[in-house]
Amino acid sequence: MNGKTLGFETAAKDLFVGPYNCAQAVLGAFAGHFGLDRSTAFRIATPFGGGIGHSGRMCGAVSGALMVIGLDRGVSVYAPEEKEACYALTRTFLGRFTAQHGSVDCPALLGVDISDPEVLEGARQQDLFQTVCTTFVGNAARMAAEVLGLES
Repeated sequence: MNGKTLGFETAAKDLFVGPYNCAQAVLGAFAGHFGLDRSTAFRIATPFGGGIGHSGRMCGAVSGALMVIGLDRGVSVYAPEEKEACYALTRTFLGRFTAQHGSVDCPALLGVDISDPEVLEGARQQDLFQTVCTTFVGNAARMAAEVLGLES
């Protein structure tokens, strides 16, 4: 583990065990670094939590990390080389996360499909999100910082 990125990892975990979803926690941990108001970051990331609105798609922690990569290396004008460089960092991040956790999709990561409301409620009752997802949140934040070469 890179000690320089531990601050982002810890901040994301702390936000996640508070009232924020996985995507909000990861993006929120980096908000100050980018001069982004944390409240704005939380609003932007809200729909991405729980595998994109509990739809069983990409993990919100991964989505939050990709937003961080976009904030750091995304483009706002036609710049094909810079855009491709951002895509390459995205693939690097996705590869690292998948190598460590086996997937980037919520059902595979959690072992249950939270797009089913009954399964979602069962996951909440079992405290699955706090016991399992906190690791994904911390690792996503750390890995995003590592691929970007950011220091907390």
